[in-house]
Amino acid sequence: MNTRKAGLLAFVTVAVLSTIAYAGGNEGRHGPDRHFGGPGFGMPDPGMIIGRMAEHLDLDDAQRESVKNIMEAAKPELKALREQFRANHEALQALDASDPEIQNIAISNGQLATEGTLLFSRIRGEIHAVLTEEQLAKAAELKEERKERGERRKERR
Repeated sequence: MNTRKAGLLAFVTVAVLSTIAYAGGNEGRHGPDRHFGGPGFGMPDPGMIIGRMAEHLDLDDAQRESVKNIMEAAKPELKALREQFRANHEALQALDASDPEIQNIAISNGQLATEGTLLFSRIRGEIHAVLTEEQLAKAAELKEERKERGERRKERR
């Protein structure tokens, strides 16, 4: 895979994952589930992704519409994953720490994480097909900038 494609995939991944706290409702980081990614449990908000991409990569109207359509098409799958993660979280909260059912929930969460990873990969691939070479290059630059900021934050800890 060339550097531009790898950079784009990384950018879209970060864009998707950076919306964790905002997906699924208004409580977000400040609600009762703030330690678990809020009501969305790691599922992206299409509007936020489109907005960030449009802002940082200068998407034209056709690209914005394409990305919006891609995200909207994935919405039912994202919602189903989010609901199952929430159900598992609530089930865990109701169990005693020594309950053997915890293992089944952990297995289910692993399967859901796999499904989510595959879904996000598919979404990234579809979005990748919409971007130009210049946008791919810009995405790679943005990824490097985020990496550097993250490293600086780690050094301050």
